[in-house]
Amino acid sequence: MEEAIRELGQQSTWWAYGLLFLSAFIENVFPPIPGDTVTLVGAYFVGTGKLNFWAVYFSTTAGSVLGFMTLYSLAYWLEWQILEKYRPAWIRKSHLDRVERWFRRYGYGIILANRFLSGARSVISIVAGLSRLNGLLVLLAATISVLLWNGLLIYLGAFIGKSWEEVVQYVKFYNKIILIGLGVLLLAYAIVYVVRRRKARTGEPD
Repeated sequence: MEEAIRELGQQSTWWAYGLLFLSAFIENVFPPIPGDTVTLVGAYFVGTGKLNFWAVYFSTTAGSVLGFMTLYSLAYWLEWQILEKYRPAWIRKSHLDRVERWFRRYGYGIILANRFLSGARSVISIVAGLSRLNGLLVLLAATISVLLWNGLLIYLGAFIGKSWEEVVQYVKFYNKIILIGLGVLLLAYAIVYVVRRRKARTGEPD
Protein backbone atom coordinates (compact mmCIF):
# COMPACT_ATOMS: atom_id res chain seq x y z
CA MET A 1 0.00 0.00 0.00
CA GLU A 2 2.83 2.41 0.83
CA GLU A 3 4.32 1.82 -2.63
CA ALA A 4 0.97 2.46 -4.32
CA ILE A 5 0.56 5.73 -2.42
CA ARG A 6 4.08 6.83 -3.30
CA GLU A 7 3.69 6.00 -7.01
CA LEU A 8 0.30 7.68 -7.38
CA GLY A 9 1.41 10.69 -5.39
CA GLN A 10 4.32 11.28 -7.78
CA GLN A 11 2.08 11.45 -10.85
CA SER A 12 0.47 14.56 -12.30
CA THR A 13 -3.24 14.93 -11.61
CA TRP A 14 -4.43 13.66 -15.01
CA TRP A 15 -1.96 10.78 -15.00
CA ALA A 16 -3.28 9.81 -11.57
CA TYR A 17 -6.86 9.66 -12.88
CA GLY A 18 -5.66 7.59 -15.83
CA LEU A 19 -3.90 5.14 -13.52
CA LEU A 20 -7.03 4.84 -11.39
CA PHE A 21 -9.12 4.09 -14.49
CA LEU A 22 -6.60 1.53 -15.74
CA SER A 23 -6.25 -0.26 -12.40
CA ALA A 24 -10.04 -0.48 -12.02
CA PHE A 25 -10.32 -1.93 -15.52
CA ILE A 26 -7.52 -4.47 -15.10
CA GLU A 27 -8.81 -5.60 -11.68
CA ASN A 28 -11.99 -6.84 -13.38
CA VAL A 29 -10.19 -8.57 -16.23
CA PHE A 30 -7.32 -9.95 -14.15
CA PRO A 31 -8.48 -10.22 -10.50
CA PRO A 32 -5.03 -10.72 -8.91
CA ILE A 33 -4.52 -7.00 -9.57
CA PRO A 34 -5.72 -5.19 -6.37
CA GLY A 35 -8.03 -2.61 -7.96
CA ASP A 36 -9.86 -1.74 -4.74
CA THR A 37 -6.54 -1.00 -3.06
CA VAL A 38 -5.64 1.52 -5.76
CA THR A 39 -9.12 3.05 -5.51
CA LEU A 40 -8.52 3.51 -1.78
CA VAL A 41 -5.24 5.21 -2.56
CA GLY A 42 -7.10 7.59 -4.88
CA ALA A 43 -9.61 8.23 -2.10
CA TYR A 44 -6.74 8.96 0.28
CA PHE A 45 -5.54 11.71 -2.05
CA VAL A 46 -9.10 13.07 -2.23
CA GLY A 47 -8.91 13.42 1.54
CA THR A 48 -5.58 15.23 1.34
CA GLY A 49 -6.87 17.56 -1.36
CA LYS A 50 -4.54 16.37 -4.13
CA LEU A 51 -7.32 14.78 -6.24
CA ASN A 52 -10.93 15.71 -6.96
CA PHE A 53 -13.66 13.48 -5.47
CA TRP A 54 -15.84 13.37 -8.60
CA ALA A 55 -12.92 12.79 -10.95
CA VAL A 56 -11.73 9.83 -8.86
CA TYR A 57 -15.30 8.54 -8.63
CA PHE A 58 -15.83 8.78 -12.40
CA SER A 59 -12.46 7.33 -13.44
CA THR A 60 -12.69 4.30 -11.14
CA THR A 61 -16.36 3.71 -11.99
CA ALA A 62 -15.74 3.90 -15.74
CA GLY A 63 -12.80 1.50 -15.46
CA SER A 64 -14.73 -1.02 -13.37
CA VAL A 65 -17.80 -1.00 -15.62
CA LEU A 66 -15.71 -1.27 -18.79
CA GLY A 67 -13.74 -4.18 -17.31
CA PHE A 68 -16.89 -6.01 -16.24
CA MET A 69 -18.53 -5.56 -19.65
CA THR A 70 -15.36 -6.61 -21.47
CA LEU A 71 -15.37 -10.01 -19.76
CA TYR A 72 -19.13 -10.27 -20.23
CA SER A 73 -18.80 -9.57 -23.96
CA LEU A 74 -15.97 -12.07 -24.43
CA ALA A 75 -17.84 -14.77 -22.53
CA TYR A 76 -21.03 -14.05 -24.48
CA TRP A 77 -19.45 -15.57 -27.58
CA LEU A 78 -17.91 -18.56 -25.81
CA GLU A 79 -19.34 -21.96 -25.01
CA TRP A 80 -19.15 -23.51 -21.55
CA GLN A 81 -17.03 -26.37 -22.90
CA ILE A 82 -14.45 -23.97 -24.35
CA LEU A 83 -14.15 -22.02 -21.10
CA GLU A 84 -13.84 -25.18 -19.01
CA LYS A 85 -11.04 -26.40 -21.28
CA TYR A 86 -9.07 -23.16 -21.58
CA ARG A 87 -10.07 -21.23 -18.46
CA PRO A 88 -7.31 -19.23 -16.70
CA ALA A 89 -5.78 -20.70 -13.55
CA TRP A 90 -7.48 -18.10 -11.34
CA ILE A 91 -10.95 -19.25 -12.45
CA ARG A 92 -11.85 -22.50 -10.72
CA LYS A 93 -14.60 -24.74 -12.02
CA SER A 94 -16.13 -24.77 -8.53
CA HIS A 95 -16.41 -20.97 -8.72
CA LEU A 96 -18.17 -21.14 -12.08
CA ASP A 97 -20.60 -23.78 -10.81
CA ARG A 98 -21.34 -21.80 -7.65
CA VAL A 99 -22.00 -18.54 -9.52
CA GLU A 100 -24.18 -20.39 -12.03
CA ARG A 101 -26.33 -21.59 -9.11
CA TRP A 102 -26.54 -18.01 -7.83
CA PHE A 103 -27.80 -16.83 -11.22
CA ARG A 104 -30.45 -19.52 -11.36
CA ARG A 105 -31.67 -18.43 -7.93
CA TYR A 106 -31.22 -14.65 -7.95
CA GLY A 107 -30.90 -13.65 -11.62
CA TYR A 108 -29.78 -10.06 -12.27
CA GLY A 109 -29.67 -9.45 -8.52
CA ILE A 110 -26.26 -11.14 -8.47
CA ILE A 111 -24.94 -8.53 -10.90
CA LEU A 112 -26.36 -5.76 -8.70
CA ALA A 113 -24.43 -7.23 -5.78
CA ASN A 114 -21.28 -8.22 -7.69
CA ARG A 115 -19.01 -5.43 -6.43
CA PHE A 116 -19.83 -6.40 -2.85
CA LEU A 117 -18.87 -10.04 -3.50
CA SER A 118 -15.11 -9.85 -3.26
CA GLY A 119 -13.38 -12.62 -5.18
CA ALA A 120 -16.37 -13.44 -7.39
CA ARG A 121 -16.69 -10.32 -9.55
CA SER A 122 -14.91 -11.59 -12.66
CA VAL A 123 -16.59 -14.98 -12.48
CA ILE A 124 -19.98 -13.25 -12.26
CA SER A 125 -19.31 -11.26 -15.43
CA ILE A 126 -18.15 -14.42 -17.23
CA VAL A 127 -21.18 -16.47 -16.19
CA ALA A 128 -23.48 -13.58 -17.15
CA GLY A 129 -21.99 -13.66 -20.64
CA LEU A 130 -22.09 -17.44 -20.94
CA SER A 131 -25.74 -17.35 -19.83
CA ARG A 132 -26.52 -14.86 -22.64
CA LEU A 133 -28.12 -12.37 -20.27
CA ASN A 134 -29.49 -9.14 -21.76
CA GLY A 135 -26.58 -6.77 -22.32
CA LEU A 136 -28.42 -3.54 -21.44
CA LEU A 137 -29.74 -4.99 -18.18
CA VAL A 138 -26.28 -6.34 -17.34
CA LEU A 139 -24.76 -2.90 -18.03
CA LEU A 140 -27.37 -1.16 -15.88
CA ALA A 141 -27.00 -3.57 -12.96
CA ALA A 142 -23.19 -3.54 -13.13
CA THR A 143 -23.11 0.27 -13.22
CA ILE A 144 -25.38 0.60 -10.18
CA SER A 145 -23.25 -1.92 -8.29
CA VAL A 146 -20.02 -0.09 -9.14
CA LEU A 147 -21.48 3.33 -8.26
CA LEU A 148 -22.53 2.09 -4.81
CA TRP A 149 -19.29 0.24 -4.05
CA ASN A 150 -16.89 2.90 -5.33
CA GLY A 151 -18.90 5.62 -3.60
CA LEU A 152 -18.52 3.74 -0.32
CA LEU A 153 -14.78 3.15 -0.81
CA ILE A 154 -14.02 6.73 -1.78
CA TYR A 155 -16.13 8.11 1.07
CA LEU A 156 -14.29 5.93 3.56
CA GLY A 157 -10.90 6.80 2.13
CA ALA A 158 -11.56 10.51 1.93
CA PHE A 159 -13.51 11.26 5.09
CA ILE A 160 -12.72 8.71 7.81
CA GLY A 161 -9.73 10.29 9.46
CA LYS A 162 -7.83 10.55 6.15
CA SER A 163 -6.05 7.40 7.28
CA TRP A 164 -5.70 4.69 4.63
CA GLU A 165 -4.65 2.11 7.26
CA GLU A 166 -7.99 2.55 9.01
CA VAL A 167 -9.91 2.26 5.74
CA VAL A 168 -8.08 -0.92 4.74
CA GLN A 169 -9.08 -2.49 8.05
CA TYR A 170 -12.72 -1.54 7.46
CA VAL A 171 -12.68 -3.12 4.00
CA LYS A 172 -10.97 -6.30 5.21
CA PHE A 173 -13.51 -6.66 8.01
CA TYR A 174 -16.38 -6.06 5.59
CA ASN A 175 -15.09 -8.67 3.14
CA LYS A 176 -14.84 -11.24 5.93
CA ILE A 177 -18.43 -10.55 7.00
CA ILE A 178 -19.65 -10.91 3.41
CA LEU A 179 -17.82 -14.21 2.92
CA ILE A 180 -19.15 -15.59 6.22
CA GLY A 181 -22.67 -14.50 5.31
CA LEU A 182 -22.45 -16.16 1.91
CA GLY A 183 -21.15 -19.33 3.51
CA VAL A 184 -24.07 -19.42 5.94
CA LEU A 185 -26.59 -18.83 3.12
CA LEU A 186 -25.07 -21.57 0.97
CA LEU A 187 -25.04 -23.98 3.91
CA ALA A 188 -28.69 -23.23 4.69
CA TYR A 189 -29.62 -23.69 1.04
CA ALA A 190 -27.77 -27.03 0.93
CA ILE A 191 -29.53 -28.26 4.09
CA VAL A 192 -32.97 -27.30 2.76
CA TYR A 193 -32.18 -28.97 -0.58
CA VAL A 194 -31.06 -32.23 1.06
CA VAL A 195 -34.08 -32.32 3.40
CA ARG A 196 -36.50 -31.78 0.52
CA ARG A 197 -34.82 -34.45 -1.58
CA ARG A 198 -35.09 -36.97 1.23
CA LYS A 199 -38.74 -36.13 1.82
CA ALA A 200 -39.45 -36.46 -1.89
CA ARG A 201 -37.85 -39.91 -1.97
CA THR A 202 -39.85 -41.14 1.02
CA GLY A 203 -43.07 -39.53 -0.17
CA GLU A 204 -43.39 -37.35 2.93
CA PRO A 205 -45.14 -33.98 2.56
CA ASP A 206 -43.11 -30.77 3.22
